[in-house]
Amino acid sequence: MYLKRLSVSLTIAIWAVAITSLLANDESVDFKGKSMSEFVSPDGRIDLDAVRKSGYQGALDLKGVNVRIDPVTGEPLVQTAPLPASASDPDDIYWDNSISPSLSEGVNNNVRALTVYDNKLIVGGDFTSAGGVAANGIASWDGSSWSALGTGMGGAFPWVYALAVYDNKLIAGGEFNYAGGVAANGIASWDGSSWSALWLGIYGNAYALTVYNNKLIAGGGFLYAGVLVTNNIASWDGFSWSTLGTGMNGSVHALTVYGNKLIAGGYFTSAGGVSANNIASWDGSSWSALGTGMNNNGVSALTVQDNKLIAGGTFASAGGVAANKIASWDGSFWSALGTGMNNNGVSALTVQDNKLIAGGDFNSAGGVAANFIASWNGTSWSALGSGMNGGVSSLTVYDNKPIAGGYFTTAGGKVSAYLARWTKPCCEGIRGDVNGDGADAEMLDLNYLVDRIFRNGPPAGCRNEADVNSDGTSANIVDLNFLVNRIFRGGAAPGACI
Repeated sequence: MYLKRLSVSLTIAIWAVAITSLLANDESVDFKGKSMSEFVSPDGRIDLDAVRKSGYQGALDLKGVNVRIDPVTGEPLVQTAPLPASASDPDDIYWDNSISPSLSEGVNNNVRALTVYDNKLIVGGDFTSAGGVAANGIASWDGSSWSALGTGMGGAFPWVYALAVYDNKLIAGGEFNYAGGVAANGIASWDGSSWSALWLGIYGNAYALTVYNNKLIAGGGFLYAGVLVTNNIASWDGFSWSTLGTGMNGSVHALTVYGNKLIAGGYFTSAGGVSANNIASWDGSSWSALGTGMNNNGVSALTVQDNKLIAGGTFASAGGVAANKIASWDGSFWSALGTGMNNNGVSALTVQDNKLIAGGDFNSAGGVAANFIASWNGTSWSALGSGMNGGVSSLTVYDNKPIAGGYFTTAGGKVSAYLARWTKPCCEGIRGDVNGDGADAEMLDLNYLVDRIFRNGPPAGCRNEADVNSDGTSANIVDLNFLVNRIFRGGAAPGACI
């Protein structure tokens, strides 16, 4: 691991020397300077070939970009700086920083993973304190205060990259060697009071966790799980590790379940010996490709929305279709989600009230200014206020509110130490505005609901708005009858949103 960090330092130094040498011609230097963003590849790497081929010789303007280290690959990444936050953005009132209002009260470093366990928000990353309490790499928030989970993680780099719940226990995966003082290589379980190893653990890093067929699935960059050669993915049944075929020929960074199959995304070109470009499915016995997969950049996040698999990452196309950093799979074909994202793309996904929320390293979604976080309602992208001042690497929903974690220190212009909560109510005013146009219980809403129920049309922007009769279920025949009765017979008005 030391050599890995040393390699990073040398790489940065070599690139700095290379760029300097390119700019050494005294007579033709353009002191005005081109933006470095012009010479950055789609995945955020510095493209020296592009500099050479352009013939440009002059200073590179660093304004508007930040350089950071990719926590997974260890390579330098050029990140476009966020657009200036607008004090007049009305939606910034919905960003809540009470989880982490300052470094002394929030977490003191990057958040990389989020989940919910025992009705508490669990936060993983490379921090050492939460709410002023010593918490090495992992902590819990009960809605009002922070707590450590034992002594947390230990090792040269005691970082948590992934979280899941399995067999009523919290599972943490990452780069650590110890959990609560117990030897635990890369993965460990917490039962509410103490940490335990999962036998010999994994030999490498765990980047993703999920549950499939009553087994815990771990994906990452590792050769062994226990004593088995598993090639970057393995399953745990509570007693021992098992292989999933011959695994992948590259690292796995995202896992989910879709259509009764395990879906794995990452940076690989084959799964179980089958050609599969950065994404593949496992049916319990063999691996299959999802169409032609993604182009030469990988998948970093997966979720399911409206019966479709959603994949986010650094790719520019999916299944041969232009899809900038995000795409959906319906079981047969890949589709774009609008014009997608710019810059280094999508690192995290979650769903709240039928809306997809994407976080990552971008400042535009569907052509709309959106700093590092945005929501998709099935037809278009929207910003969440003025967003963050740095990347979002993890998302979850806690207490029916989206929680974002990452590398940022402000959200909506408010000091937010690597964590923030979005509190805008999904349903506002009166139920029945199914199509989200601001007018309640009218023919357009009826048409939208019919299309949704009988033709699998797009979901309502908010689940509660489609719950016309307020019975707790949305977009069904009972809601349709209620709406028909209201429009044509002067029936009862839909109830207020809660």
